Amino acid sequence: MALSCCLRRSEITPNKLYNDHRVYVQVLDNIARTRFLVSDEDIVGIDKQFKRAYKVSDSIQYQSGLISVMNDMSEFYSALGKKDSALVLSKKAYKLAKETNSNDKVLKALVALSKLEDESSGKKYLEEYIRLNDSLLENERAIRNKFARVRFEVDKIEADNEKLTKERLLFLSIAIGLFLSATLLYIVITQRSKNRKLKFIQQQQETNEEIYNLMLAQQDKVEEGRTQEKKRISQELHDGILGRLFGTRFSLDSLNTAQTDEAIKKRSQYINELKTIEAEIRKISHDLNSGFISGSSFIDIIKTLIETQTKVYQLDYTFEEDHDINWEDVPNKTKIHIYRMLQETMQNIYKHANANHIKISFQLKNNVILVAIEDDGSGFNVNKARKGIGLKNIDSRVRDVGGKAEVFSKIDIGTIIKITIPID
Repeated sequence: MALSCCLRRSEITPNKLYNDHRVYVQVLDNIARTRFLVSDEDIVGIDKQFKRAYKVSDSIQYQSGLISVMNDMSEFYSALGKKDSALVLSKKAYKLAKETNSNDKVLKALVALSKLEDESSGKKYLEEYIRLNDSLLENERAIRNKFARVRFEVDKIEADNEKLTKERLLFLSIAIGLFLSATLLYIVITQRSKNRKLKFIQQQQETNEEIYNLMLAQQDKVEEGRTQEKKRISQELHDGILGRLFGTRFSLDSLNTAQTDEAIKKRSQYINELKTIEAEIRKISHDLNSGFISGSSFIDIIKTLIETQTKVYQLDYTFEEDHDINWEDVPNKTKIHIYRMLQETMQNIYKHANANHIKISFQLKNNVILVAIEDDGSGFNVNKARKGIGLKNIDSRVRDVGGKAEVFSKIDIGTIIKITIPID
């Protein structure tokens, strides 16, 4: 009763309460049905609200709302005993619901018709209700199964994706681990290579210093020999030649006033003696010029190296030098590299060539020193051996002094290494 009074006072209109007419229809229909279900005594008011909802839904062609209103009105009129009105509304609702494929509303209309029609017609409506309901249940079950299958497949795909993600993560972790390991290994190898290179450079510097010190020591020996030779020559000039010159001059002075044949003969003898002394002075002068060839100390070092190495390696050797080379004008760096290249080449011949004889020669052509090292060993493939450390070291040393190295080798015949170094 209170609900009825409240609804009458509210004066529900589409303009005041609701802007959407469809919502307005649904609200009117729901309020009227609710009042009917709670047994509101205002039957006229309920009927007006149903009719208002029917009119509005029909005017705006709101078919779904219209079907709901007709089903509810049919139920309302059936309860009031107005079966004819209820039957008409149920049939309209049934027809419109079938046209719009509103199956739930069709079922509701079939239930109402099965109750309102006579027993024969009601049975038909009930059978149709059962068929439609079973069909809907089957469709719903099929859809549910389909969704379940889809859900299963989705779950499976998600599981596969999760597994694939884990595998990718594992693969990525392994790849990162391998990359880090490879990077670390590369760093270690590079560092070791650098350390070996630095150690080699250090050893090379120590060897170069040793050779340089050897050259200085040899130079000191040569200078000492020169000093001793100068002292010896000075003594010979002072004690021998100067004494003879003094005696000859004194004798000639005593004969200057005499004009006898004997005096003339003695003067002639003393003049010959002076010629002899002149010849001795020339000889000493020649010895001074030829006995101390400039730079002979480096050749002495090279000869010592060749003699020592070939003796250790049990090799016969031939050595040819060019006296036109002024080794004192050659930079110490170049001489050290020549020494080291000869040393390393003889070591390679001993280790790999199985040679019996080695020939080493120095020549000077157009301010270029030509060093040739030839052996009668087994020979080798030059293209393959170019990667060897020995030849790489020779190439490195030759380039360091602006020179060039060429290697000629024939299997079972021997090898020739030609090194050219400019001295401009």
